[in-house]
Amino acid sequence: TEKIGDRASLLRMLGRIGDNSALAALRAALASPEAELRDAAIRALADWPTPEPIDDLLQVAQTSDNPVHKVLSLRGFVRLLDAPSDRSAEETVVLYGRAMDLAPNAVEQKRVLAGLGGAGTLPALRMAARYLENAALQVEAESAIVRIAQAIQDAHRQESHELLVKVIRNTKNDTLREQAQSIIDAAATP
Repeated sequence: TEKIGDRASLLRMLGRIGDNSALAALRAALASPEAELRDAAIRALADWPTPEPIDDLLQVAQTSDNPVHKVLSLRGFVRLLDAPSDRSAEETVVLYGRAMDLAPNAVEQKRVLAGLGGAGTLPALRMAARYLENAALQVEAESAIVRIAQAIQDAHRQESHELLVKVIRNTKNDTLREQAQSIIDAAATP
């Protein structure tokens, strides 16, 4: 067991280094019969600095029967969706949708919406809008809409404007209301 502990420590260290040559060792550890090694690999991949292990994290989130591993991998997956990649905006939003489906509770769904807010695309704006009527997620959806609309309003003025007006009308958060109004005001100024 001391040997397993040493290997687990090494796996966690590989995750902090974030060198892609270490991914093979981490992927192998995901299939290990040793729970400590699987745990170390999942934690290392969840903290990975670049998007390479995104599919591994999604796989763990979809298939693990360990609730801690599901949440850790889901959080890592959502964090890596924000990393630069060659995915289209539509593909990224599909992956955020998968994350919402996998999120075990409102706390994790809020994390997904927070990540979505950084996506800055029309598909992301449309996805965030779908959660405006969900009382448990309304504030996060409104926040995501404000962030996204600010990023895309020049290219998608009408849709951004309509959703910002909806936020202004329905939000209970004064800061979000003010931010939405200032985005609308800035767009109206020539």
